[in-house]
Amino acid sequence: MNIIYFDEIDSTNLYAKRLLETLPDRTLIHAGRQTSGYGQFEREWADLGVGNLFMSLVLKPPANFDKTGLTTYMAEVLCSVLKDYGVKAQVKLPNDVLVNGRKIAGILAETSTKGKASKGVVLGAGVNLNAAETDLLKVDKEITSLNLEIGMPVERDVFLNKLLEKFFSGYDKIIS
Repeated sequence: MNIIYFDEIDSTNLYAKRLLETLPDRTLIHAGRQTSGYGQFEREWADLGVGNLFMSLVLKPPANFDKTGLTTYMAEVLCSVLKDYGVKAQVKLPNDVLVNGRKIAGILAETSTKGKASKGVVLGAGVNLNAAETDLLKVDKEITSLNLEIGMPVERDVFLNKLLEKFFSGYDKIIS
């Protein structure tokens, strides 16, 4: 897997889309901070600070593959990883993961084409892993963070490795 890390970036999805043609399949872009993160319909994704997960995967599945399946698959994988931390999460279609009715993660799949040919899919995810209660008040939605749910800090890289391992353990099955 090709891995690209930034201390700070505008958006991992924007970066991946800018370089989609040249980045290899299964490239991970992630960052410590994200200044212009966004979700579905270009809604702002609030950066709750260092220690949270801001990531995008560059994927190049077969051209006829339906990207909406990737969003659901990533949401289910996120729920599985959260379960490993003792947290029961649920998918709120089309692209959110909730814990006790509060958003903990958002997913955004974006495709890019050149003419009629697909250049690939950028599958982005933002996961609130570490936040203070006061950080949650900065957002006008009901949100939560994994550290607040389990009562201890979360190692971002450990969470990311679990997520990637689970994601790619079933990825080839869903795209075939």
